[in-house]
Amino acid sequence: MTAPRWNKGLWNKGLRNRIIANSVVILLVLVVATSYTAVASLDLTRSIELLFRNSVSMEQIRTTLRETQENLTGYLSAKNSESLKDFIRNSTLLSDMSGKLNKENKTDEALLLEKDLTCLIDSYLTSAEGAVQAKRGRNVAQYVSLYEDARHTASLIDFLSGKMDSIYLGQSLNGFAAFKTNIGLAIISNGVLLLVAFLLSLVLVARYSYTITEPLTKLSLAADAVARGEYDHPLPPYERDDEIRTLHDAFDHMQFSIQEAFAELKRKAELERSLMEERMRVLTYQHRLKDAELLALQTQINPHFLYNTLAAGWQLALAEGNERTAEFLEKLAAFIRYTLKPSTRFVLVSEEIECVRQYIWLLKMRFGERYRFRIEAQDEVLGYETPALILQPLVENAVVHGFKDYEEGGEIIVSARLEGDSIRLSVSDSGKGMGKEEIAIALAAADLEDTTPQHGIGLHNVVRRVALATAEQGKVEIQSELGHGTRVTIILPIGIKGLNQ
Repeated sequence: MTAPRWNKGLWNKGLRNRIIANSVVILLVLVVATSYTAVASLDLTRSIELLFRNSVSMEQIRTTLRETQENLTGYLSAKNSESLKDFIRNSTLLSDMSGKLNKENKTDEALLLEKDLTCLIDSYLTSAEGAVQAKRGRNVAQYVSLYEDARHTASLIDFLSGKMDSIYLGQSLNGFAAFKTNIGLAIISNGVLLLVAFLLSLVLVARYSYTITEPLTKLSLAADAVARGEYDHPLPPYERDDEIRTLHDAFDHMQFSIQEAFAELKRKAELERSLMEERMRVLTYQHRLKDAELLALQTQINPHFLYNTLAAGWQLALAEGNERTAEFLEKLAAFIRYTLKPSTRFVLVSEEIECVRQYIWLLKMRFGERYRFRIEAQDEVLGYETPALILQPLVENAVVHGFKDYEEGGEIIVSARLEGDSIRLSVSDSGKGMGKEEIAIALAAADLEDTTPQHGIGLHNVVRRVALATAEQGKVEIQSELGHGTRVTIILPIGIKGLNQ
């Protein structure tokens, strides 16, 4: 087994440099061919641009002149203020166009004609503006004479601009004819250059594709063999001193390393499998402990409540007939059955709300109208699932602790609604509230590692049961202020197990 050689001269004779050098040659040929075509195309473009630019310029002058003359005629014949405004605008535009024309003596015929055209436009504007001023001064003879001068000058301008159009067109056609004469030679030259570049590229690509792909094919076959588990597949030697040699030696070294590592991985896999089996046994034990704790918490019932409700039932049986007593006992039995739900632990929100309604009925039988209850449940939330018996203990906690020593009673609100991707169940009261220390002790029950014993189905057990039943994905929030009541909110994400619609 040979280790890969890292040759310092690799960069001077490697594949990358050879490919770059040959690519540069090909690109130079292509650049020459395309540059020649670009220069010829640019020449044609300039000729066409000149043709259109001069022709458009002359056409703009004629168009603006006609509009100016029409505005002048309209104003002189009817003294229309709108015609005067249009005349001023168009005459100003015509003056700007005249300013862009040649005003110097040149040997070129077109430039000399531009100078003459400039003089004619200036003369026309002078006569036209004079006619407007004479019209304003009501000098009829003068504005008629100046109008005739302006009209005559306008015809000369139109004739001269047309003649210049013909000259510019002839110049452009002469330039285009010269370009057309050479375009055949340019096309042939460009075709030859492109053909040479194509053939040269074909030869170089064929040569270097074989140089590169042949050893890479052998490496690919060896890689496929390794993928099939044949770590001892022979790899033919490679003599060139380039990047493929580095890759070849690295792959050769990798084969050897894989063979050594494979045996080590087998040993580690056996050890990890043993550890995983042990971990699964521990997790199974912990899961059973949590199930046992949850089941124990669910099946607890406050003995004081059971005693008090049975006492109220006994008193009711003495005071009234069997019908109401039967109703009382029926609701009590239904409530007790609900509190002894099996370890499936999840019920519909509608069932949890119904349990609260039964409990409230029993409280009203016992305390009359001492406490006021209100249930606010959205229809959309009733079809979702929730851990069983988490609202009734909160209502009981509000009655027993929140209104302790409150002879006048108070109000309790039970709420169930959807908010985003979670179910929010809450019980709020107008009782004496809780201190920060009490809240902290109650919320500490959510820590499943906490082994501090808690007694009764109260706030502590609700917090702990929510954490257990939802694998700590659900949570309980407590908002309270001494003397201003308490709100306990249970937040259950919809996506967790047992909370799908």
